[in-house]
Amino acid sequence: MDTEDEEFERFKHEQKFRLDSTFTAAVAQDYFWMPIDDQTPQGVKVLLLGRSGVATMGHYIYKVGETQFWTHWAPLPRKRL
Repeated sequence: MDTEDEEFERFKHEQKFRLDSTFTAAVAQDYFWMPIDDQTPQGVKVLLLGRSGVATMGHYIYKVGETQFWTHWAPLPRKRL
């Protein structure tokens, strides 16, 4: 049996994500991919989403004249203190 505090903490976490329809991935409810544009930070570590839908951590660098593989980006999550 959970204490009231433990139950409240579990409730808070449940509100921040949900499982997808296949129950194989936890999906954030308040965190979204941003389209790559001229405001995307370059040369620093970010999460990148490719055309195929696969995400990776890396450095985005725009190269004029090249077809862009990356479609979206997101900042890295930080650890709560």
